[in-house]
Amino acid sequence: MTKCLYLLSVVFHVAAGCDLSGDNDLVEIIQHQGGSVLLPCSCSDLNTKPQTFTWMTFRTGSLTDVLNDEHYRGRLQLFNNISPGNLSLFISDLREEDQGDYRCSTEKKHRDFRIYVKGCELVKKAEVEDMTVFTGESVVLPCVCTDLQNKPKSLKWEFSIPTESNSNHYQEIYPEQTGHHRNRVKLVSKNSPGNLSLLLSDLTEEDQGNYRCSVQAERKDFRLNVKVGRRETSTHSGKTDRRPPSEQPPSKTTNSPPSSSSTTLEQDKQQTHSSLPLVFGVSVVFLLVIVGVVAFICWRHKAGTCGENGITEGRQDCKGKPTDQTVPDVTYSTVSHIHTAGAARVQINAGEKTEYASIVTN
Repeated sequence: MTKCLYLLSVVFHVAAGCDLSGDNDLVEIIQHQGGSVLLPCSCSDLNTKPQTFTWMTFRTGSLTDVLNDEHYRGRLQLFNNISPGNLSLFISDLREEDQGDYRCSTEKKHRDFRIYVKGCELVKKAEVEDMTVFTGESVVLPCVCTDLQNKPKSLKWEFSIPTESNSNHYQEIYPEQTGHHRNRVKLVSKNSPGNLSLLLSDLTEEDQGNYRCSVQAERKDFRLNVKVGRRETSTHSGKTDRRPPSEQPPSKTTNSPPSSSSTTLEQDKQQTHSSLPLVFGVSVVFLLVIVGVVAFICWRHKAGTCGENGITEGRQDCKGKPTDQTVPDVTYSTVSHIHTAGAARVQINAGEKTEYASIVTN
């Protein structure tokens, strides 16, 4: 009897299977290209292992087994190895081709999902941007995605010359470089996948026209005007002043109000007349100072000469008196330096007499 009850229990458990949790409503998920998405699907009892389960997709228009599709190789992850009843699917590195409907099915129920893969959305795509440059310069045509990490599936830059009938025939200039744009265009950034801005260098008159940045179904237009010559820059601020001379601000080099030429001439004359006496007075004072300095130098030189002890033969002394022309007796002396301690002694020979004198040195 016990054996029969055990068999009935096993049969009942198998019949119950994996009952998926949640409603059977379509779940829509929006994600950016290059991102990841989790499609939740699990049994009501996470410890219940379903007899069979599959993940299918209709992205190509026909039913495809996601787990065995080469398109998803290396980008899928399941969680049933941790919890038998957890059948959720994780898809990484989303691509535009991943967009579509997905279904999680067990032996009893299924759950449906719809994935929208959001690609690059251009900033200010509805506006036509006008730009004015000069020949010989370089210009950047800004074209960026709202999310700089979104890498578009396709990118194309085109150029056209406006016609009188407003019919524009666009020619691709990037990534395929053609015409006179060859070897003169490149993308500004390689680090941000969503920065699609184009750098156009060494501008010529032939570069004037319309430009278009196209990403999938979106586009942004530019109108480029190329002028001949050089850009005028301000010497004060270093910024370009494109206003005509009539609209430019007046010069601020002086703070005085404008005056006529006659008034200015009269003021110059008055200033000249008023400055003449001052100049003359300064000159006289300067001359007097020079004369005084010269007289003082001469006086000092004369006083120094009179004060010297010397022989003044045939000349007048400093007081104007004639000097004595008698030649005084000259005594010849011999000075001997004796190396002794103490005061130095000097021997003086005057005729037959010899005198000694002591000289004290410091």
